[in-house]
Amino acid sequence: MRASNLLAWLRHLSSVRGINASTKQMLRMYRYHRVPFKIILNNILDLLDKYDARFTFTVVSSIANEELVQMILDRGHEIASHSLYHVKHQGLSFETQLGYIRRSIEMLEALGASVHGFRAPYNSYDNNTYACIDELGLLYDAGVRREEYLRSLTKPFHMKIDGKDTRFLSFPVCHLSDELLDRLPQKTVLNSFLEVIDNMGGRDLSVLQLHPIRIGQPVYLGFLESLVKHLASQDYSMPTLAEVVEKKVPMPTVCLSGDIDCLTFSDYLRRI
Repeated sequence: MRASNLLAWLRHLSSVRGINASTKQMLRMYRYHRVPFKIILNNILDLLDKYDARFTFTVVSSIANEELVQMILDRGHEIASHSLYHVKHQGLSFETQLGYIRRSIEMLEALGASVHGFRAPYNSYDNNTYACIDELGLLYDAGVRREEYLRSLTKPFHMKIDGKDTRFLSFPVCHLSDELLDRLPQKTVLNSFLEVIDNMGGRDLSVLQLHPIRIGQPVYLGFLESLVKHLASQDYSMPTLAEVVEKKVPMPTVCLSGDIDCLTFSDYLRRI
């Protein structure tokens, strides 16, 4: 790629993703995608089986395929919508967002999933996004809201939009992310997660945001197992988000959730 084209591409990446794009991030994603995603996913599913843990995978429908969906469903896990494309929703019209989310649900359900929830790409929301979730009758939203005033919440809650409660539930999501593994030692990141879990003190619920492309890497499976093993030792159930909404599980509980937005490095380049 010519230098001028690379610079233009990086500027585009920065504007679309809302972050400072870097070659370091591109190289990291290239390295992650050198491991076939089927192996990454199997690594996660095999480990979760050992602890009777469930995972909610929010999936971008434009990159989904029947094999991916069936691998997840056959092992007892959940698929939710991560929209049609991995683009920011904030600022898009109601009609555009509604079309993206509705089409994503239709495509995932055509592949065999029962879609009950949603998380916006880049956790990018506005009131139109919430109105779309309500319009489509989804049970929950699992967007990452890390604001300080939300960190004390221990149960799913109804957001207020224009003074009215949404019909869908929003989940209190942990402010930590596995993205810390890209810049800190695994032990440091693990201890941060364990500290949050231990400080729950038997309270009702939390949702951990874990990206499959990262935590399924062989180098990070020890981190994932230590985290899940600790949850099991503290008698936390680890259900899907839909199971929590449908009140099929006991409390306290910690839900594991993460996004699938690329199956290959080519997907990553196309999305940006």
